[in-house]
Amino acid sequence: MIEHVASDSVTLPFAAAARAASAPAPGRFGVLWGASPAMREVYRRIDKVARTAATVLVAGESGSGKELVARTIHDRSPRAGAPFVAVNCGAIPANLIEAELFGYEKGAFTGATRQHRGCFERAEGGTLFLDEITEMAPEMQVRLLRVLETGTYHRVGGEDELRARARIVAATNRDPQQAVREGRLREDLLYRLAVFPIPLPPLREREGDAELLAERFLAGLNDEEGTRKAFTRQ
Repeated sequence: MIEHVASDSVTLPFAAAARAASAPAPGRFGVLWGASPAMREVYRRIDKVARTAATVLVAGESGSGKELVARTIHDRSPRAGAPFVAVNCGAIPANLIEAELFGYEKGAFTGATRQHRGCFERAEGGTLFLDEITEMAPEMQVRLLRVLETGTYHRVGGEDELRARARIVAATNRDPQQAVREGRLREDLLYRLAVFPIPLPPLREREGDAELLAERFLAGLNDEEGTRKAFTRQ
């Protein structure tokens, strides 16, 4: 239960809770919260890979915080001062995702009235987060694999070869090997992406973290709403 001295409680986004304390706090690692052994292992893996240029594949259930892992990797890397660009591969139609990732030249297709910088270009020097990679169309997976192999790409309708200078962090809510067996993910692309895999546990496997997260949500709510709500102990 929550005791309060203001209006009814409202749902607090996780990002707001993460902003509630700017200084390091017990159970906090970057924008992630959790003190369970499972999360401490995630932190160890993030700390190990963040300073490298290795591609990372984060696998975890929907809502487990995959983008927060990617953001923490970026923030703890030498690329922290460069852009962090996130794209949901399942939310972009198959006929548009190439132009969204690689950009396009003016006149490349009907409606292309100007040059457009794609996600790779906008993330130059920083991190490109490819969420729900198993939802990407197979033909686009081939093109992405080519970029990872060569480090170069072309804008749609363009001839200039551009360097891919963004670090790739991908994520999926599926078991990667199962996705390969089901034909949702190319095996060769999996090996290119999962140079450093990070399995992300669901909250039910994070002993003690539910209370910690609830306290952080409430702290963020109090900060944003000017209230003094607190959980009662039973």
